[in-house]
Amino acid sequence: MKRIVYILLSFILLSHLSYAQNDDQDKEVDAVEGQEPNKDGVTLEQDSSWLKGPQTTWYLTKDDFYKIHFEEHVMDSSYTHLHRYDVHGQKGYVHQTLGNNASALRSYWDQPVNHLRQSMGITAFDPYALDLDTWQYYNAYVPVTDFNGVVGQDNRGKIGGQIGRNIDPYWAAGLYFQRYSEPYIIGRDKISNSYNGQVHTAFGLNTRYESEDNKYKLMASFYQYFHEGPESGGLAMKQLVTGDQTPDDLFALGRGQLTNYFPDGVSSFKWYTNYQLYHQYALVDSARLQVFHEFNRNQYRYSYANSESTISTNRLYYDQFNDHTYDYVTSLDNNAGFQPGYQPPVDTNYEYGSKPLVGYKQEYIDNKAGVKSRLGPTFWSGYIQHRFYRYQQQNSDDYTPIPMDQQLFLGGDVELLLPNKLGALTGHAEYDVLKGNIFNIDAEVKSKYLNAGFVLQNTLAPMFAQQFASVFMSWQNDMNPIARQQIHIAPQLPLGEKGNFQVFGELNNIGNYIYYDKYARPVQLSDNITYSRYGTKFKLRLGPIQQIAQAVYTVNNNQEVMPTPDVFFTYELSYFKEFKNGMMSLYTGFDTRYIASYYGYAFNPVTQQFHVQNDYKTEGNFNLDFFVNFKMRRCMAFIRLSDLMNLADARSGYWATPGYMGPGFGFSYGVRWLMFE
Repeated sequence: MKRIVYILLSFILLSHLSYAQNDDQDKEVDAVEGQEPNKDGVTLEQDSSWLKGPQTTWYLTKDDFYKIHFEEHVMDSSYTHLHRYDVHGQKGYVHQTLGNNASALRSYWDQPVNHLRQSMGITAFDPYALDLDTWQYYNAYVPVTDFNGVVGQDNRGKIGGQIGRNIDPYWAAGLYFQRYSEPYIIGRDKISNSYNGQVHTAFGLNTRYESEDNKYKLMASFYQYFHEGPESGGLAMKQLVTGDQTPDDLFALGRGQLTNYFPDGVSSFKWYTNYQLYHQYALVDSARLQVFHEFNRNQYRYSYANSESTISTNRLYYDQFNDHTYDYVTSLDNNAGFQPGYQPPVDTNYEYGSKPLVGYKQEYIDNKAGVKSRLGPTFWSGYIQHRFYRYQQQNSDDYTPIPMDQQLFLGGDVELLLPNKLGALTGHAEYDVLKGNIFNIDAEVKSKYLNAGFVLQNTLAPMFAQQFASVFMSWQNDMNPIARQQIHIAPQLPLGEKGNFQVFGELNNIGNYIYYDKYARPVQLSDNITYSRYGTKFKLRLGPIQQIAQAVYTVNNNQEVMPTPDVFFTYELSYFKEFKNGMMSLYTGFDTRYIASYYGYAFNPVTQQFHVQNDYKTEGNFNLDFFVNFKMRRCMAFIRLSDLMNLADARSGYWATPGYMGPGFGFSYGVRWLMFE
């Protein structure tokens, strides 16, 4: 009861403050007044008292400078799917998770990468990271603040936002902060009474400068995140699942009845820092001929540790994957050790040493220089880019260098803007001069009525798949480049204010695919994988009733090494109503999703990799959420009741990943507040 009273008082206070900050209705002025243009007609907001509804302020991204775009973007103040506050929900529920906010993520489908640089290979937390190429550099005299925060059952939390303002008409600065935190959840309970939380904290600074004659432009940024927390290893399924108790029965059990592989003593840490500087100078006019330079310095560190005092109790997990076990199963005939349900005899005499830890560092420095031009709707560029790597592995208290080749690229981009703002045709090509067989060619059309494109690429195998050494498991591989081809087409029908309707098809072919097998070891497949996706997306609004849906059907010729769900479906049925000439609005309804049952990937915390397994099927459930979104001017708030089916029947839970239960029924509320005055 106290929680309900607190929630109601919070919303009353937020509504009162939001309404009070915009109470003077008579002071609305025309959007042109109180603004000062610069040399290219870009306007700076000096007085935002006239702003309401979707109109906010302007911003630029690095791509706008690079492709010499003259129009700025309008900051988004909509609140569609505001209740999908976590990263998984914000990306349309297209990822496997470990069941909790701030956990590792993996897409249900394999996609081409967007660059040819050799990666370290730990990508499960990339969706949480800020993309500096799309960072918004606000263009306003008054401080622009986008604040958001969420609290809820079992301390699920998110807080953060960004702020930006202009120092003068040609110089702007911004700040970004984001923090996710949540205890590990098993079913509906925490692992223990203590707070064992995964925490992701990010911080960034950016600045933008333009000369008065518009010939020189600069964007610079600093970004850092920390991702840390205890590792559970998931539920000890082999102990819990018996002839009398199925995996589904586990959802009805409470605290103390479920067993983790790691009750205590295990933690991991990810640390990422990126510095970026992009600047350009116009040689002819302000757009016809420009030179540009981009500098990036990226540092990534990963560590994993098991305390010496708990290694004996936690080795039940490690013994399944250690080198001795793996050597044994690979010696069996007819691939018997990889059959469903097979449990090898583990080597209990294997010693994990006095310092059971994993430690890796990667650092690279990029320098990219080129020339570019825009003539009306046509843009082209050409560049050369060099990347220097440093890669190290922790050995006892020291780090040992691992040899890693440098890369040198030649590349370029083109763009043709279609008339009447219908869209654009874009193309990109890149080639690694030192490697010779590493390349990327892609082209795409994004228009009002059609999205389509293709990708041809050869990419380097991640370093983690080629080199890994620890007391838990190790390997030394020489992996070939991964070849990928994709073609996709998506005709669409815009319905004006009523919405949009799109159908799509996508065909993928992957050669030399790298996956992590049942024992969490990297393997390169010699056969090609072909899979296609077909589906539809639509948003339809008839009066106050709104429907938003996405349906995907997948055909995959190799589910054993790259499992994908056959059917993926999300659907929202909601009621939308505006009041007081759009000053206030209510948006409420049901949000559903369904992922067909399949052998979803398992997760190995030692290497932070998802790997195939054939013992337990995941998903195959229908999930139902209820939400209420409320907006008053620039203050947006929501209430969400998640997984109502689990509230009615505890056994109706679902597996987010084998060994990791979905969070079950939960209650959360939050706010997003745009502040300008």
